[in-house]
Amino acid sequence: MRRVRAFLVVFVVVASVAVASAADDMLDAAAILVQVRAGWQGESFHAMIELEITLSGATERYRMEVWTLGEDRALVRIHEPVADAGSGYLQVGDDLWYYSPVIGLALPLPAMGLTQALFGAGPSLDDLAQGTLSRDYDARAETITGPTGEPLYLLTLVPRPDAPVVYGKLEVTVTTDYVPLEIVYYDQRGGVIRTAMFGESVLVGEVLFPTEVVVVDANGDRAVQRILDPEFNIGLDATFFTVERLEAGE
Repeated sequence: MRRVRAFLVVFVVVASVAVASAADDMLDAAAILVQVRAGWQGESFHAMIELEITLSGATERYRMEVWTLGEDRALVRIHEPVADAGSGYLQVGDDLWYYSPVIGLALPLPAMGLTQALFGAGPSLDDLAQGTLSRDYDARAETITGPTGEPLYLLTLVPRPDAPVVYGKLEVTVTTDYVPLEIVYYDQRGGVIRTAMFGESVLVGEVLFPTEVVVVDANGDRAVQRILDPEFNIGLDATFFTVERLEAGE
């Protein structure tokens, strides 16, 4: 599992459709992806997240707190609704745990759980922890033109053979400033599973960061994720991400 992260959870190339394929060959997809990840994740990250999930016409609201370090450590604490308060998830490397105050201890989960919708629809744990664009994918870049003629980057991400992900591929559209605009998730047969659309960007330090993500599943279920007060590079270290802290419920 490479980084629990709604909604995530996410990451591309430049030019117009008319640009020659030789120019496309000069684009470094891996380097572009690094730039997108750097702006989306940072070395460490903290934020409050408000989530509205609509399943079969019924809407539920959640509020949670997220901390991440690099691509392999994340802690997600659920604050609302009251019935779920204190529960949470911890990722350390390829290990994943879930904690419920009712049970009173952290239970290990399969790593595949990182890429599955957390509440039945919307972002996965990887998405929430900003880890969707992890190093589990190989990237290929091509050039596209946006709806108003602006140059955009497009990345096609294909999971590596041993990657613990459920997607067949991702298509990620970003601006030339490396701000994500859209991620389309495909299954192993090439069908669209869900689409995430990014908006409401704010300047955090020197980075433009999208604070709203709308995720629409193929069946029509949807989730709106709002990222509040994002902070980057806040001095966390590996000792913060422990099962003991997860079980403390604080």
